[in-house]
Amino acid sequence: MKKHLMVSALAATLIFTGCATTGKRDLSQSVYLRGQFAWWDALDEYKVKRVSSDVYMASAELTADGQPYEMKFGDAGWTSGTNCGYLSQAEDQVLEFGKKSKANCSSVFENFKFTPPETGTYNFYLDVSGEVPLVYVESSN
Repeated sequence: MKKHLMVSALAATLIFTGCATTGKRDLSQSVYLRGQFAWWDALDEYKVKRVSSDVYMASAELTADGQPYEMKFGDAGWTSGTNCGYLSQAEDQVLEFGKKSKANCSSVFENFKFTPPETGTYNFYLDVSGEVPLVYVESSN
């Protein structure tokens, strides 16, 4: 009986973790855009909204002062599986218009960086439709 419960618990963990990165679970209930602009807090104004079946978006008003903002997508507890920073390749760390960066949703310190070209509101997207989640930015101006 004990062995059966352990196997069931492991299976439930694997299913939950997989759902977080493949879009099977509605992330709009628990995931936020978190970063320096919000003191890394999980604030309601930065909670993601579902914009299509497996794509989520949150907006942030950023000041163009020449310095990059650090950010990532994550839930309130920085839970593995919903803590999405860049995949360990340097080219994915910097967010730029027209570029989709690969994300690791079990990251710890791998924050994306974005330097806004002008002061304004920017939309940040988390696309979990593929095997590897993608993050990208667009201007809402």
